Amino acid sequence: MQQDKHNTLQNRSSHLQRSDVKSQDTLDLREFWNTLVRHKRMIMLVGGTTLLLTLAVTLASKNVYRATATLQIEREPTKAVEIDFLGAGDIRDTRDFYQTQFELIRSRALAAKVIEELKLKEKLSNVSLFGQFKQWLGLTDNTNEQMALETLLLEHLNLEPIKNSRLAAVSYDSSNPEQAAEIANAVVDIFQKMNMDRRITATNDVKNYLNISITEARVKLDESVQKLESYSREHGIIPVDGKGETIASLKLKKLTEELLLVQKQRSENESKYELLNDKTRKLADRFGVLEDNAAYLQTMRQNLDHLKALQDKNPSAAQRKLIRQKEGEIQVEVDNKLSSLRGELASIKRREAAIHESTARAKTEALQEQDKIIGHSTLQREVDTNQELYQGLLQRLKEISIAGGMTSNNISVIDRAQVPVNKFKPNLMTNLSFGALLGLLLGISGAFLREFMDDKVKSINELESTTQLSVLGIVPEILNSTPSQLAQLTIKEPKSSIAEAFRSLRTAMRFILRTENNAVIFVTSACAGEGKSTSATNLACAYANAGSRVLLIDADLRNPSLHKMLDINTPTGLADYLKGNASINTLVQSTEVSNLNLIPAGVLPEDPSELLSSPLMRELLSSARGEYDQIILDGPPILGLADALVLSSLADATLIAVRAESTRLGAVNNALKRLRQSHATISGILLNRVALHRGSSYGYGYDYSDYYYNTDKSKPHSAGKKAVVTTLRSLRLL
Repeated sequence: MQQDKHNTLQNRSSHLQRSDVKSQDTLDLREFWNTLVRHKRMIMLVGGTTLLLTLAVTLASKNVYRATATLQIEREPTKAVEIDFLGAGDIRDTRDFYQTQFELIRSRALAAKVIEELKLKEKLSNVSLFGQFKQWLGLTDNTNEQMALETLLLEHLNLEPIKNSRLAAVSYDSSNPEQAAEIANAVVDIFQKMNMDRRITATNDVKNYLNISITEARVKLDESVQKLESYSREHGIIPVDGKGETIASLKLKKLTEELLLVQKQRSENESKYELLNDKTRKLADRFGVLEDNAAYLQTMRQNLDHLKALQDKNPSAAQRKLIRQKEGEIQVEVDNKLSSLRGELASIKRREAAIHESTARAKTEALQEQDKIIGHSTLQREVDTNQELYQGLLQRLKEISIAGGMTSNNISVIDRAQVPVNKFKPNLMTNLSFGALLGLLLGISGAFLREFMDDKVKSINELESTTQLSVLGIVPEILNSTPSQLAQLTIKEPKSSIAEAFRSLRTAMRFILRTENNAVIFVTSACAGEGKSTSATNLACAYANAGSRVLLIDADLRNPSLHKMLDINTPTGLADYLKGNASINTLVQSTEVSNLNLIPAGVLPEDPSELLSSPLMRELLSSARGEYDQIILDGPPILGLADALVLSSLADATLIAVRAESTRLGAVNNALKRLRQSHATISGILLNRVALHRGSSYGYGYDYSDYYYNTDKSKPHSAGKKAVVTTLRSLRLL
């Protein structure tokens, strides 16, 4: 039955823990504020130190003057003659072009020219406080004086492009205002001159390159022409219209043209012959072929047509005879023409055949000389290519010679630097504002870093989320009190906030234990010094004050303290009983608190864990359950000892005391792990020594003394004293 009661309590406790613990997945701004409040002293210290350092650096710094000149940088210079290949033709992004110009202004070559022109070897000084500090410590590298001067000049040279324009502000900082203006003007002047020199040098380089290329092209052209002429003479190739031709190819070409002409004549004569010889056609249609007597025959045809018309009107024999005579004359002319055409056709055909024979022979000869023509064509193309290259180079040289004398600069000085009247820096107010902001940021960063690195208990939510246990009570921090006074505050100061805290704990334990009477409550902690003994005593006093009969047992057989807190002096105690040297009746000691009895630890044994796990301990608790309403055990810490595990197995409820801002979460988790491995009934956590005035992470309005009991408010002295204490606490001086 006792085991069933133990399981029931454990189930209720576990249910309460699961229902009370809330997940903290959302961002809690109040927790951030509480972190800042907890570390406000560090934040103020870091911020104040940073502000003082800023003030010291500002006061120790030299006055710096800034002189500014304005440059106009065009993407490309204005061209009097459009020559695309002159000036490199940069097609990259505009930002790359301007960045290149800015880097040229910040180049060591320009810095060296400025130093040389202004003779700054002895005049240039470092206005940077850090640079002065390095010089004072002798940390500067003086092995190369020229490089050191260039580096120093470039460190104080500033370049800032003016937004939405092609202008750039070139500034120089110096402790000497005249020197600042002088160097700024020298920088823009030398940069402008260097840019022009680069363009002229580029033009001259191109001209020199073209002259060399023209000479080489001329030599190649002469060599190719000489080869072509030699080849033509050797193979008998005759230039015709700029092309090389052999005798055979020229003959073939002439024969081909002649053949085409003869074939055309033959075709024309054949057409005429067929037309004249076609007797089905009208005579008038055939007259067109008779070119020699065309007018005469046309007259004869008209007369014949007239006679035929008269014959149709008045037929007669004489007219018929005359018509036959005219037709005969016309036929004679046609026959003569046919005879002539037959002769011409025969002659043309003989000539065509002869031309065919000659063409065949010419083709054979031309094919035999084809390789000569190919070689000649190759040499001719080489001559043409060299000629075009030579002419192109000559033309470009002429254009560059013209454009070289018209080169314009794309860099213009708009405003020259003037000697500054007012200092540029240091600005005290600006530096102090920046220092204050930087100090605040550093302080806040340090606070959160410290918060992150520190795993001490600082928040109820964090504690409950990590341990998966409910915080059953929050005990406020009480200053300037002895352990004996703290142990009896619940009785001696019933209107105090600490008394109210233990009464709240008592109520929470009643909810956990429900109707179970005669329960054994074990109060322990992860490590020593977390207030478990004072908590056990105050909890016992709270039960006793409510009318319950309470037995408080000091089960810490290694470092007992309850007999000192309750002012009990007796040599006999729990250890003596467990050794069999004392009876139960002699163990129990009455205290000044009504309804509260104590069993002190007695003489410390050598093996406490063995004694606590003996049957006598169980008999003692069983006997006490019959006489007392509540039995409270005060045991040793959990870590490193087996005693707490034994006692937790004997108790109906185990209460873990945790000291705020002192106990580490890792220690609490390790202690809970050991308890859970021993199947202890863990009821919850009691949070001790909570400084509620330092933040609201721990409390939910636990200032009971200000709400429930206001009798002290009528005392001016108490109110003034409380105000002073509150002020000191807010400054974390208490």
